Amino acid sequence: MLDLHVLGTASARPTSKRAVSGSVLSCPEGLVIVDPGEGFQDRFTAARRHLKTELGTPRLRSRRVAAVLLTHGHLDHTWGLLPWLQTSGLDGREEALIVAGPVDESTFDHVCAHGFEGTPSEDLPASDLWRQMRVWRELGATEALLGYPIAWRLGDVSSGRWVEITDDGIVDVPSAWHPPGWSGHRLSPVPSRHSVPSCGWRMDGPSSALLVSGDTASPGLVDDAPGVDLLVHEATYLEEHADRAEGHLHSTAAGAARTALDLGVRSLALTHFSARLSDVGPSLSESMAVLGGQVPCVTLNDGDRLTVQSDGTVHHLKREDVGWDSRLLVEGRR
Repeated sequence: MLDLHVLGTASARPTSKRAVSGSVLSCPEGLVIVDPGEGFQDRFTAARRHLKTELGTPRLRSRRVAAVLLTHGHLDHTWGLLPWLQTSGLDGREEALIVAGPVDESTFDHVCAHGFEGTPSEDLPASDLWRQMRVWRELGATEALLGYPIAWRLGDVSSGRWVEITDDGIVDVPSAWHPPGWSGHRLSPVPSRHSVPSCGWRMDGPSSALLVSGDTASPGLVDDAPGVDLLVHEATYLEEHADRAEGHLHSTAAGAARTALDLGVRSLALTHFSARLSDVGPSLSESMAVLGGQVPCVTLNDGDRLTVQSDGTVHHLKREDVGWDSRLLVEGRR
């Protein structure tokens, strides 16, 4: 079973009810973090405690995290990573970790030749993930200071080329990969369209698949592989602000629905809502109007979970004060 723990559903900045991006994807082989925005370690700890209280077993152990997947370099998607890395070291983590994310072609070419040395460009933006990774290393994200090794992976999504930077050097790696020790669940980037280098991330299990979009315009995601049971897609704006969405290369709820239909996914969950939206009911209505009953859809709140069974059955577990209210989103494949 794939189990996505949604720890943040706001875009750009937190609100009184929504934190910025951050999710944990659980499968039988381990955990993967997606887009740990600011304050992530607090949310991770709170979710772990809630799970232990409600289910009796600690399911979100930081030592089981095999990889951190970054969809792009905007700080609401990355700025919680370094504190989590440092706390994991304080907690005695020894297991190796992979941190992966996209860069543009020129930065990638520099990485292939120089790793973290030198500078790809004098005007490299703060959102560049090579730049952020180098800063994280300078601030202590090294094996010598953390107590565990990190393999930094950067890729040019448009060409499908990825490399891994470790203390031992720079090596080519496949764009689709299994974390060390995994065999049944594969991770792969999916090209998207945003104002900075970006990608969605897909996890394929033996017979099920889930795709998280990250920030993207619509149309934006390019996924040629069929079989996605659940698409988690940003829905920053309503359709009345479609021009603003395109200007910032974000999606409307209706745009997310059109992407779901284009990709042929079996279910859709909306997230990453603008702080201007005090009520996401209209987002759901606009999306469902486009879907026309072909694809079931839900809106997400912080603390919700989404599960995908091996037969493709998807449930939305809505966070309650006590536990979760589980609702069937789509039945299994026949």
